[in-house]
Formats: sequence, C-alpha cells, structure tokens
Amino acid sequence: MTKGAIVTAAGVMLLVGGGGTLAVWNVQQNAEAGTVAAGDLNLVAEAGVWTVAGANGPITIPNINTYQIVPGDTLTYTQTVDITLDGDNIAANLTVVNPAGVNDGFAADTYTTSAVTLEKDGVPIQNPLDKDDDVTDAVASVTFDFLESTTGRTSTDATYSFSNVAFKLEQIAPADPIVEP
Repeated sequence: MTKGAIVTAAGVMLLVGGGGTLAVWNVQQNAEAGTVAAGDLNLVAEAGVWTVAGANGPITIPNINTYQIVPGDTLTYTQTVDITLDGDNIAANLTVVNPAGVNDGFAADTYTTSAVTLEKDGVPIQNPLDKDDDVTDAVASVTFDFLESTTGRTSTDATYSFSNVAFKLEQIAPADPIVEP
C-alpha cells in the first residue's frame, strides 16, 4: 500500500510540475478582421471573322479553309470579346497565342504576324488592361501578312493552319496596387 502511495504521489508531482498548479489564465478576443471576396478574370469571345485587305477596304472571307493566298495578301482575324477584370489589384495583358499557326511549307521570310490589337468603338485599348478599362464588346484582331517580296515559286502549294491561333488573357502584377477606401 505504501509503495502504491509513493508511486501515485510521484505521478502527481510530475503532472503538477514540481509543486505548481494545473490552472492557467487565458482569454480570447475575436479580431473582427472582416471578409475578403475573390475577384474574377475572364475572356469570352464570339465567333471570329476573316478578312483580306482590298483596294476599297477589307473583304470578308466566307471560309478561310478554301481561301488561297497569294504574295501581297493581308489577312486579319477579328473577334468581339468581353473581358472581365474584377479585383482591386488586377491587371492583365491580352495577347495572341501561336500567331505563327501551324506552318507546313511557307518559307519564314514570306509572312509576318502582328501583335493583337484591341479597341472599343474605334478607340484603341492598350495593354496592360485593368479594372477601369471598359472591355465589353471590344474588338480583338491579329493580322497575317503574306509578303509581296516573295520571289519565284517560294511557298507555292504550302499550307498554313490557323487552328491553334487564340487570344489569351493573362493576369500580371499591376504597376501599383489599387486599393479602394
């Protein structure tokens, strides 16, 4: 019995920490820090239109898959886009992805592609875009020039697939964060 009492007393001493108490004071207070909500970045595009530059303005190409280009042709792909940039600290660039398309036989010095242009009601909108830009029903376009300087029979019967060409909206770090009061 005595041995049991000694072991129990030793265990209690270890739990208590050598003569202290098990009770400690503590308090908790809510920080009332508020709630944050996520913004949005989105690009929605309508069906695009191909045109070729003509003497009296652009001419719509009904089916790009049956159009046969010749040196000097300038093709433009145009799409109406809606861009959403919701966030206090958001900026983005609109670019064209894979502007070179899938080239099967065109010599590199027979064509060029332009950077994407974006405009609304005829007014250019420049990259980077931010939440203050009105980019609903904006027009994005990219141009493909098949160079008049092509000589001989260079690139005859070659193909150029535009199936992988796309517009891309990519978030970037803004120059200065915009914080609303």
